[in-house]
Amino acid sequence: MRKITAAVAGALAVAAIAAPSAFAGNAHFIKNATSASLSGSSLVCQFKEAGLESGSVETVTCNATESITYECVNGGGKNPSASNKHTFATSASKTGQFTADRNGNIVGSLTLSPASASSLGFSCPSGQTVTLVSVSYSNVGVVDSTSGGSISIPGTFTYTNPSAPPVR
Repeated sequence: MRKITAAVAGALAVAAIAAPSAFAGNAHFIKNATSASLSGSSLVCQFKEAGLESGSVETVTCNATESITYECVNGGGKNPSASNKHTFATSASKTGQFTADRNGNIVGSLTLSPASASSLGFSCPSGQTVTLVSVSYSNVGVVDSTSGGSISIPGTFTYTNPSAPPVR
């Protein structure tokens, strides 16, 4: 009886040690723990990925299409000319490295910010200031370039600047 008990205990110990490696290599993002939301004009991508090897370092990227509107505002708080506003479509991404815990999971977040007006080649005449009117993020996705896991986050996330004068 002792030999059987010892054999069963040994088999259970081997199974317990082997179980985490059985799941490693099946990297995937957990849909109900991966989301995007606005924080002011920035988009925060929160995610959980499972099925990784314990201790592995993963390179994760959040990417999206941005539609950004900037305008020029004069000293009187108005945007004086229709040519002084412009909407741009551009790609945004943020990458970070995350280490899988002992269960083969990573939990993290990455934040996308609107491209600056100057990086888009937009500027205002003297005496006017560049003002962000709105930004919309769409086609949001999270990709782990190390494991190959990826997930799309449906929806469009739009921020409208309450301080921007109405676009004429």
